Amino acid sequence: MKVLIVDDEKHVREAIRYFVPWDSYNISAIYEATNGQEATLVMREHQPAIVFTDMRMPLMDGAELLEWLHRHYPNTKTIVISGYQDFNYVKPAIVYGGTDYLLKPLNSKQLIASAEHAFRLWMEEEAERKRRQRQNMQLNALRPLYWDKMLSDLVGGQASFHELKLPLCEELGMPIGAHDCRIAVISLQGADCRLLQRFHGDVALTAFVLANVCNEVMAADQSGYAFRSWQGGGELVVLLWSAVMQAETVLNRMNEAIRQAFGVQVDIGLSPLNPLPEGLQHAFEQAGQALEERNLLQREGRIHPFRERADRSRPVEDYALEERLDKLRIAVLSGDLERIERVVEEWAGHLAGLPLLTESGLLQQQAEILTVLKRWRPEEEISLEPCYDAEGLFSVENWQGGLKSLLRRLFKGNPQTPDSRLVQEIREYLNQNYAQEMTLQHIAERFFISRENVSRKFKQITGENLSDYLTSLRVDKAKTLLQNTNLRLSQIAELVGYEDEKYFSRVFKKTAGVSPREYRKHEEET
Repeated sequence: MKVLIVDDEKHVREAIRYFVPWDSYNISAIYEATNGQEATLVMREHQPAIVFTDMRMPLMDGAELLEWLHRHYPNTKTIVISGYQDFNYVKPAIVYGGTDYLLKPLNSKQLIASAEHAFRLWMEEEAERKRRQRQNMQLNALRPLYWDKMLSDLVGGQASFHELKLPLCEELGMPIGAHDCRIAVISLQGADCRLLQRFHGDVALTAFVLANVCNEVMAADQSGYAFRSWQGGGELVVLLWSAVMQAETVLNRMNEAIRQAFGVQVDIGLSPLNPLPEGLQHAFEQAGQALEERNLLQREGRIHPFRERADRSRPVEDYALEERLDKLRIAVLSGDLERIERVVEEWAGHLAGLPLLTESGLLQQQAEILTVLKRWRPEEEISLEPCYDAEGLFSVENWQGGLKSLLRRLFKGNPQTPDSRLVQEIREYLNQNYAQEMTLQHIAERFFISRENVSRKFKQITGENLSDYLTSLRVDKAKTLLQNTNLRLSQIAELVGYEDEKYFSRVFKKTAGVSPREYRKHEEET
């Protein structure tokens, strides 16, 4: 707390300074003013919590100051000190919320009691203000989640529009007379190479960030609201209730904002015009269908409007799917990796030559491929996702590479001997406990084998000495700390398992080729 003493008599200011036990209430600063005008300048610069003020002063008296404080700093606590018991002086203190009215000459006990009362009152109110502030912060943090849930239920047909209409108008800016809508669904998967990697694969966080970008674009004219759907895969949904005829323009602006922020654009399915509210669920389904049936081979245009079935380009029926699956089965049973890879190359060539490849069609083909592979290796974890390039567009080449990599792994069978499992456990133990004192004897006791066996088996399976592996692991962790923290070298040494800073520096230089200080300096410069 800060305090301001306002009185044109110096001895009164000094008396207040002398008698009040400031230290007991952690008063950080005490300011003085000789009249109300000076007091307003101090208040604007320092915002004291407590003001002691006289009533009769030149230029601006206590009554005017109390009125000014009440108007500009209503939370400030005021104690009036006056040499007059006139009601005209007492009244402003009452009207403008003074905590006490003391008469001169000052009584030290009364002064201390009044000051302590004002201090306690301000602290109680400040605690309440902070509690409300925290509560408001929590509500603001939960607000997007609330609307995600409410709007997901609304477009999913599980909530009443009429119950939500008033909050939609008051909080999200929907016009009271809105009667049409369009819905857009944004594919997060298409941005996999950039966005999901940037946010460590966290779909919820990615959707939250993109929703903020989209809502910024729509904020000026409050044309709609973007939210994460709680239905199924958690796509991002944009509900447009204004500018519905210019929906593609709005969505293109969103995509450009996403591109500027993250260097990638996203695919967006768009419904036609639907009546509000009865068409909401239908519009949501149309937007999702437009996204699923977009042409993955199309390289231009990221907005995909829904088209009625009669108007949509019919995909070429793939009568050769079973034939390609038979080729894959035979190649897998042959145990010939080159033959398997040739089948994959032929399949990728077929995909690239199609006039239309929808996402739903590709996923169906992948499901058939996985059925074949799971019968071949039922004990393996097998998954295959559509592959996207740096622009967030489907890439046949990446798809082919991903399938080949999966088949190579399955072809090898990834057999694990007891020794390989043991070494894997030792590596995981070192990865988790590298900061502790770690000796060969300690590891041998931990895994109930001899020291000689630990070294021999580790070298046999990994091709690397155990001590070299641990040193490399610790140096890599130290590099991360040198790059990203300002910790002292002694602290970093301790965090990666070295008690002696000098020994740590020697080990680091021998492994990395430079000293820790040189490494940190180089990283800061680059």
